[in-house]
Amino acid sequence: MPSISIKAIFVVHWCLFVWAELAWAGGAYTWCNLTALAIGIWAIADRHSVDAILLFMLMFIWSCLVDIVSLALYFPGSHSGSSPKFSAAMAIINLILKPVSIILLFQMYRDRGGEYNINFGPNTPSYDNMDGNDTSDDRGSTAFLKPPVVSQNTA
Repeated sequence: MPSISIKAIFVVHWCLFVWAELAWAGGAYTWCNLTALAIGIWAIADRHSVDAILLFMLMFIWSCLVDIVSLALYFPGSHSGSSPKFSAAMAIINLILKPVSIILLFQMYRDRGGEYNINFGPNTPSYDNMDGNDTSDDRGSTAFLKPPVVSQNTA
């Protein structure tokens, strides 16, 4: 997979967003994309943060849905001038490029050490004993019962 900088992804989407805002856009479109780009600035500034890149990717996923709804509701009609049509076209191009950016961001997320598997197994600690009496058997949870001790009577 080609190595593309997160800065390049940010700049491309920022330019397309600005052009989409020239004459067309709804409030949800504006706020969602501004939030995604703000998180993108955080992901650029903190090069080692797994959380920043994950949130940037998740906001792009969410903004795809918001972009589709905004385009469906507010797309300029045939009686509109050229400026709203140009802005809507830039929003469409931005939407088309977002899945590619999401794939690239996911690769960056993995490169930064992000794990995409969530483990809810028995090794997940579910209780921290605050009084210091540890009765667990090192399985990560105190929900397990210890097996009964069988004594052998030699009578």
